[in-house]
Amino acid sequence: MKVKDFAKALKTEPSVLLERMQSAGLSHKSESDEITPSDKQALLLFLKDRKSGPKKVVTTSDGDIKAKPKPSATKKTSSGKSFTDNIEAKRKAAAEQLKEQQKKREDQIKEAIKLKQEQAKASKKPVPGTPQKPSKPVDVKDQLSKAANEYARKESSFSKDSSHQFEKPDEFIKKDIEIPSTILVGELAKLMSIKGGEVVKELMSLGVMATINDSIDQETAILVTEEIGHNGVPVADESVEDQIIGQIEYSDDQSPRSPVVTVMGHVDHGKTSLLDYIRKSKVADGEAGGITQHIGAYEVELKDSKITFIDTPGHAAFSQMRARGANTTDVVILVVAANDSVMPQTEEAINHAKAAEVSIVVAINKIDLQDADAEKVKGDLAAKDLVPEDWGGNVQMIPVSAQTGEGIDKLLEAVALESELLELKAHHSGPAQGVILESELDKFKGAVATLLIQNGTLKVGDMIVSGMSYGKVKNISSSSTSKLKNAGPSDAIEVLGLNSAPDAGESFQVVKSEKEAREIAQFRESSIKDKKVLKQRDENLGNLFENMGSGSKKILNVILKADVAGTSEAISAALQDAGNDEASIKIVSTGVGGISESDVNLALATESVLLGFNVRADNAAKKLVEENDISLSYHSIIYELIDDAKARLTGMLDPIIKEEIVGNAEVLEVFNSPKFGQVAGCMVVEGSIFRNKPVRVLRDDVVIHQGELDSLRRFKDDVGEVKNGTECGVGIRNYKDIKPGDKIEVYDRKEEAQSL
Repeated sequence: MKVKDFAKALKTEPSVLLERMQSAGLSHKSESDEITPSDKQALLLFLKDRKSGPKKVVTTSDGDIKAKPKPSATKKTSSGKSFTDNIEAKRKAAAEQLKEQQKKREDQIKEAIKLKQEQAKASKKPVPGTPQKPSKPVDVKDQLSKAANEYARKESSFSKDSSHQFEKPDEFIKKDIEIPSTILVGELAKLMSIKGGEVVKELMSLGVMATINDSIDQETAILVTEEIGHNGVPVADESVEDQIIGQIEYSDDQSPRSPVVTVMGHVDHGKTSLLDYIRKSKVADGEAGGITQHIGAYEVELKDSKITFIDTPGHAAFSQMRARGANTTDVVILVVAANDSVMPQTEEAINHAKAAEVSIVVAINKIDLQDADAEKVKGDLAAKDLVPEDWGGNVQMIPVSAQTGEGIDKLLEAVALESELLELKAHHSGPAQGVILESELDKFKGAVATLLIQNGTLKVGDMIVSGMSYGKVKNISSSSTSKLKNAGPSDAIEVLGLNSAPDAGESFQVVKSEKEAREIAQFRESSIKDKKVLKQRDENLGNLFENMGSGSKKILNVILKADVAGTSEAISAALQDAGNDEASIKIVSTGVGGISESDVNLALATESVLLGFNVRADNAAKKLVEENDISLSYHSIIYELIDDAKARLTGMLDPIIKEEIVGNAEVLEVFNSPKFGQVAGCMVVEGSIFRNKPVRVLRDDVVIHQGELDSLRRFKDDVGEVKNGTECGVGIRNYKDIKPGDKIEVYDRKEEAQSL
């Protein structure tokens, strides 16, 4: 930091600051000199010592010397009035007293005048033998003037003596400013005791456009506070959520629970088929495109135990769903096809499992195929730091076949062994808490949420809150039972009764009453709105600066509706990754459930396209779409939807103009024709010369002119094309400076569609 910048922060002149620094023994002489932190410390120590040193003195009107009082805030008297109010009262009292004194003085003057007149009358008769002196008349105006001057003198003396004696602080007073997660610009200015405009000015210097009525985030507020010179202290907001939920306490001791197992792996490696065989059902046959596109949770009863399985998608777009599955599980079954070995989503699943620090059991699937090579799979996995037990490692790798059932029992035994080693426990009594695996809107049932309970017991009639959704549990069901009275730890269940579909991955919590649940949901909704406003403002500003001077960026607005929340999340992430510097996709709105009339109206207002994934538009929405010619498309396979959106975005891009040189000619002679003007006699040395195509004139390999041919002749005939090795006469439109040795380059322009 330079001297002038430090002076600006301290709100003083650079010259004054330099004088103080030199008094402190520092060598700085110019405003552009740099100030180190040690220099600042030395200056502050000097100023502190000076402040605590000998007191300043002032000289009174009487010549006495007295200590100058320290600056102080307005004091309160015993009567409750401020010191300033007492001064004003004393001043008024003194003025009244002086008026009375003046009046009394005037009366005395009048009496003196009357007495003098009487004495003059008595002395009219001269005393014999005494010389006569003329009597001096009394000047009344002079006497009144003296009285007025005396009053003014006393008033001035009183004002001088009763001044507040306050001093402006010599140094900037640094304060600790407590800053919450979000704060209004005007409120921040009040905390720092400065004008709001100064904060706005500082924000603009940091690239943040905000008014005094706008909110800024905690990080930005701290930065502004420190730039102004104060110390920003972040404080956590004590929310309604914290007050109601707080720290969950359970009275019972933890007891054993069932394991939660997540099946992960690359797309089409047989995850759902494997789980299908274990469950003895046909889930995979019903999947669109033969791939799983949302998280499924199933409970499987074994001999003396129960295992909860979570099936995750393998498509690249479902990375967040796989991460969520890994974070809510105890054991991961990594399915690897014996004929494909390790693939991109396999590596991703391994990384998710390692990040979540969960145990991994590898199922080498499709060993019934002829090209299966289990040993190659083991080698590829060993290269990814998953060493099989038979190679001296600690990872169980079981060859299985989802079609024949070979190795399935060994796989389940391996999972049971891993679970025993983990010694899984949970609280079984008390309020339930856990995580939302998936949610959707059913036309007949309303909001349906798939929950995984991690602690406590959930009962019908409990009030739960998850994100901005809340409601009383009306029905509990599992993959095997349609109606349950309660559910405990490790149970994956479907719940009815929420007012809306919660976001996948959100935690849920049982609360005491609907009032508490509503307050928490409203608080979360308000917080999310504030964050969205801040994010949108930053995005708009970023887009403004990004597009400045470079033309406008193409934006495809999309409104997405999907069948479940997890799929909507995955598609949104995939669409936002599509695009480039010239065009991108903006997700205007996402939701769960069918396309409604309000969705169409939003699309009409924002000029958006409507994309439906495993959902349809209702009759009112269809009619509105047809009337307003709004683009609407349905999809059931995620990569087809993404390809459709990319195709739409590609169509918005400006075509690429490519130039292709089709011929070159060298100027041999230049002729002047009365009919055609300047004509260049040329030899075509490469390609062909066309009359209707643009040309360039080059001299010493430098382009000196671009234009069109005015004429192209072969002997006396006008022609449209002259081929390589042929002489011709060329006339260039509106150009008369061609010389022998110049080259004429003929080219063609072609448009090509851009691709993402």
